[in-house]
Amino acid sequence: MVADFIDLWVNCPDRATADRIADACIQERLAACANIMAPIASTYHWQGNIERAQEVPLVLKTRAGLFDALCAKIRSLHPYEVPSIVATAIALADREYADWLRQETRESA
Repeated sequence: MVADFIDLWVNCPDRATADRIADACIQERLAACANIMAPIASTYHWQGNIERAQEVPLVLKTRAGLFDALCAKIRSLHPYEVPSIVATAIALADREYADWLRQETRESA
């Protein structure tokens, strides 16, 4: 089964970046909804070192078919060389919510 909808997660370096990406994705109808969460502490490997940073998680709710277009938009606005962009399939959704997601996003590419 191929999921019709996804939650796309992006970690941003700050609230301003999360806001900018969320606004652009909603305005261009690449996502129906954006959730900007409280800052988190991240630990990761980068260029041979262990790094620690505070990041702001952003979740975009959209059609699965818009994944590539969303990735391109996010990369164009994100300051990281390699931003974390991952999606999880929405296996089940309330019919009315799914209809709303469909209405508020453009057709898949």
